[in-house]
Amino acid sequence: MNWYYALNGQQHGPVPEQELTRLVATGNINAGTLIWRDGMADWQQLGTAFPAALGVAAADVPQIGGYALPEAQKDVVVQQLREGVTLGVPGSVEYAGFWIRMVARFLDYLIMSAVSFVVMIPFSASLAKFQPQPGHPPTPQEIAEILAPLGIFGLIFFAVDVFYRVFMVVKYGATWGKMAVGIKIVSEDGGKVSAGRAFGRYFAYWLSQFTLYIGCVIAAFDSEKRALHDHVCGTRVIKTP
Repeated sequence: MNWYYALNGQQHGPVPEQELTRLVATGNINAGTLIWRDGMADWQQLGTAFPAALGVAAADVPQIGGYALPEAQKDVVVQQLREGVTLGVPGSVEYAGFWIRMVARFLDYLIMSAVSFVVMIPFSASLAKFQPQPGHPPTPQEIAEILAPLGIFGLIFFAVDVFYRVFMVVKYGATWGKMAVGIKIVSEDGGKVSAGRAFGRYFAYWLSQFTLYIGCVIAAFDSEKRALHDHVCGTRVIKTP
C-alpha cells in the first residue's frame, strides 16, 4: 500500500509502508506527520492512520487533544500546554508573519526611543556647554569633552537595550512590543528561550540588519516565518492566544 506524506509544507510520495517506517526510524517524520492514501477522505496524522509505522498499536498511542503523540514527546507537549505553548501539537500553532513582527519591532523602537530620551537628560547639560565659535575649530580637549559623555551614554543605552530584549524574552517570551500585538518567541521545540539563546538572538538580529534587512524579509517567505536570526538561533515567533 502506498502513502503520501507532508513535510515542510510539501507533499511527498507515493511511498510504500516500509518507507514510512524507515522515515520514522530516521527521525524525518513522526506521529504528528500528516499522511494520506487512496480511499481516505482526508489527511490524518501518521500516529492515527498508520500507527504500525511507530511500532505500537493504535490504542497504545498517547492522545492529547485528539492528536496522536509518541510516548517520548508526551511529557514535553504537556509542559508546553501548561506554559500556553502548543507548538508540539500539529495544527495548533500559528507562526507570526513578517508584518506583525515589524509592527512589534516598531513598538519596541518607540519604547527604546523614550528610554533613550530619559537616559540622555543627564548628559544634555555637558553637551550644551560646548558652543563652537565661527572660524575656530574645536580643540582636542573640547572634542574629548563631547565624546566622553556620548560614549558613556552609548554604553548605558546599549546595556539597557540588551537587558530589555534579553530579560523580557527569557522571563516572558516577548518584549512589550511583541506582547502588544500578541506574539512571543519560543525555541524550536516550543519551549522557553534560554538566556544564552536570547542573548545570541539579540546579536544575530544584527546580521539581519547588516544584510539591509533582507534577513528580516525572508520571514515573509519561510514556511515557519523564520527570519535570519531565527534560523541562526533555532527560534520561532508564534501568535499567542
